[in-house]
Amino acid sequence: MEFGTLMMMVRHRVHGWQMAMRSQKGLHRGTTTLNINAAGLKRMEDAAFMHHIRKPVDKPHNLNWWHFNFFWGLQGITQSGIGSVPALALTGKISGFNHPAVAHFEFMRNQISGGTVDKQILPAPELCLAELKRSDNARALNRVYQSDTEMVHDLAAAYHQIMSDLYRVGARTI
Repeated sequence: MEFGTLMMMVRHRVHGWQMAMRSQKGLHRGTTTLNINAAGLKRMEDAAFMHHIRKPVDKPHNLNWWHFNFFWGLQGITQSGIGSVPALALTGKISGFNHPAVAHFEFMRNQISGGTVDKQILPAPELCLAELKRSDNARALNRVYQSDTEMVHDLAAAYHQIMSDLYRVGARTI
């Protein structure tokens, strides 16, 4: 299973735990509320991730949409969509600065004995371009970019940034 999809599943599960704790507080007097900071939440997510990675997954959730997890990590692109069908929304200039795939790769490399991970998979940028060229993004495209060439240049620069960052943390096969 692709790492971003698995992390999305873990975050959904952790969010469910938090909601359950909030609802239990309202039902039971004297129940201690789980107050957790960002570092604590990160530790919970990491522990849940390791639990999922050590056991086989019968039905991968949203495996057909794994590329969206990558695209939503780009600066200038956010999640949109109607119902259960995900989509991309352009909110600003596209950048690969501080992309979560780099932290995911680094985390994974640190969990594997010997500290090596074979490869990192990235979706084709053409998929992102196809999504951004949808009619519901036309207005945002015209507001943010003067031309398609400018958008393609920024997307290529974002991929270059991500691949450089992945190489810096040890990825050798992308």
